[in-house]
Amino acid sequence: MVKRTSKTIAVLMSSMLATGTLAACSPTTKGTDNKAAGDNKEATKSIAIKWMRGENPAQPLIKDSVVIKQLEVKTGVKIDLEAVPGSNYEDKKKTLFATNNIPDVMMVTLTDISNFADTGMLLPLNDYIDKYAPNFKKIMQSNPEINKLMINGKLYGFPSLHRWQIDYGQLPMMRVDLLDKNNIKPPTTFDELYQVLKKLKEIYPDSYPMTTRSGTKSLLDILSFSFGGGYNIYYDPHKKKYQFGALTPEFKDTLEYVHKLYKDKLLDPDYAVNTAQTWQEKLSSGKSFYFHDNITFATNFTKTLQAKEPQAKFDLLPVLGTAKGVKRNSMYPAGHLAEAHVINAKTKDPVALVKLFDYLYSEEGADLLNFGIEGTHYTKKGSEYVINDSLLNQFKDKQDPFRAMQSSIGTGYLGLALLADDRPQAVVSPPELLKWDKTVKEAQARGELFAQPLDPQFTKEEREKLKQLRSQVDTIMAQNVDKFIMNEGAFNEFDGFIKQLTDKGALEIEKIYNDANARVGK
Repeated sequence: MVKRTSKTIAVLMSSMLATGTLAACSPTTKGTDNKAAGDNKEATKSIAIKWMRGENPAQPLIKDSVVIKQLEVKTGVKIDLEAVPGSNYEDKKKTLFATNNIPDVMMVTLTDISNFADTGMLLPLNDYIDKYAPNFKKIMQSNPEINKLMINGKLYGFPSLHRWQIDYGQLPMMRVDLLDKNNIKPPTTFDELYQVLKKLKEIYPDSYPMTTRSGTKSLLDILSFSFGGGYNIYYDPHKKKYQFGALTPEFKDTLEYVHKLYKDKLLDPDYAVNTAQTWQEKLSSGKSFYFHDNITFATNFTKTLQAKEPQAKFDLLPVLGTAKGVKRNSMYPAGHLAEAHVINAKTKDPVALVKLFDYLYSEEGADLLNFGIEGTHYTKKGSEYVINDSLLNQFKDKQDPFRAMQSSIGTGYLGLALLADDRPQAVVSPPELLKWDKTVKEAQARGELFAQPLDPQFTKEEREKLKQLRSQVDTIMAQNVDKFIMNEGAFNEFDGFIKQLTDKGALEIEKIYNDANARVGK
């Protein structure tokens, strides 16, 4: 099984290289110096740093993993890893920024960089990159999108990128075995989806057919784009401009649809408070049958369900159409450019940290951070990576073998990899994952799937204005959207809700974004 899968990956890799897909999806470090600047004996002495990042509940972070220990051997940097639960990470960051007490290295969003680049807390990287980061410099040259991360011409963060990526997104997934069992035709539109969920509720009255994770914003972010609008500020690929999603007619359509699901008990009543763990438990125990989210989790749900129901199976539905004829969905971008790691401007040895990051972007560093230690965890034959059976067998019975393996040795995007590689996931996961990857690529080619671009570069004045306006409109959104979903008659107040957003700057946010975007081509 593993050998067959490995060969499949090698073939897919060759195909991607032949078509140029790999180069288009993410930068490559081909031709870069496999040694990190930190490996040079000229300068680096051993140092200890504090590194903070959010922890995904699907993959716990281990402070003394073999990969973190090996990083110290390779770079001379001892990492004291502080893993903060993802649900608390935003609050933790805000407190550290507010008190000017950030750690040596911290994972942040581009919004964080935009908000705090002018405070002097973050280390500008440009001069260091030219001298100490040859691997990353070559990646920057091959991926001009990274230039959008700059603030006033300065780069403040090392972005999360991909070396090899399975294409996927937040797409509709359903228990197709239940459809087959009950002679129900798979839905192709949201109206049909409602009818299918309603039928399943009738057959399984104790269920809540659809469930979600990570709160209301996540739910509406996903669905509102599929309905032809958006939630907050977003780029519309059809209108070729930024819009504040809640002001679009399609956002109201989305709320009305979700309200109908909630009212008829088709949507999990805990949608606003579900964590990733509760979401996974409901889908892997048969309490819910449909989700519109990261499709890669479905392989784990199917595996757990099949222990009791051998025919159970989640599968990918086509991109669903709306009553207005919209047929589009969000997909994840190549890499994770919206996230980056920043260095504290007051860190004792910035050169050592830049060299550390450069090692992470080298081929050798990417191999370590994605596959573990060569010989111990994997072997490499030309361009093919083969994960050792001894490692695979340790986790084959886990609910999520891939993320359990990554957690144990400290690898992957949810670890510290900044040049992530999805091939270990393809090896450990059932063949459906590569089938879905092919389906996603085909849907993207048909113009049904879109990834949001990076924000354009803003001036200092625009950043300050956006910080103020976002705070105002985010508060209004958070205080109002659930009542439209949960309460009968709440839509009588919808015009007032739109007026509040407009009065507090939603249209100003649109203008700032579109003005900044117009400058990109000049």
